[in-house]
Amino acid sequence: MFKLHQAKLLSSLFCLLVLSACSSNAGLRIGNTVTLCCPGNYADYDSYAIEDAGVPIFMRDYVITEFDTAFQELGMARNDGSGDIIVNLNYRHVNLDAEQQDVDPLMRVESMTVELRYIANIDISMRERAGGKIVWAGTISRIHSVQPGEYMHEEGASTAFLDTFRNLLTEYPRN
Repeated sequence: MFKLHQAKLLSSLFCLLVLSACSSNAGLRIGNTVTLCCPGNYADYDSYAIEDAGVPIFMRDYVITEFDTAFQELGMARNDGSGDIIVNLNYRHVNLDAEQQDVDPLMRVESMTVELRYIANIDISMRERAGGKIVWAGTISRIHSVQPGEYMHEEGASTAFLDTFRNLLTEYPRN
């Protein structure tokens, strides 16, 4: 009986170790979810505009580039002057520690000596140019744990964003 209990304990510890290694991996896994789908006439949408990119400046270019790539793979053409739908990309974050609610993780203070834990989100909404009806929305998100002195690392981020946008947009209806 003792050996069975010991084997179960070791098995549980091994599983916990594997899961914690996966969760603390510096990989760039980004989650995504569709929050609104399908009240529009998607057969009428061939082009889009990006009107508001409320994404931090240091990542705006590659986030928009990767979104463009993924959306254009669905047959959509970007036309900021007269796109059928208007896409908004907006960044927001949620601090995971109550005592850090007033800390902006993108404005690091050199003297900060605590780990910052937050969820970074980019909300994507699409509305018809004519009438302004929202026809599709989704969110991509990633949990961050940033140690003191650590800075934003962009290598690999473009690929992670492209993969995430492609995955998210599989839920975008195309006729």
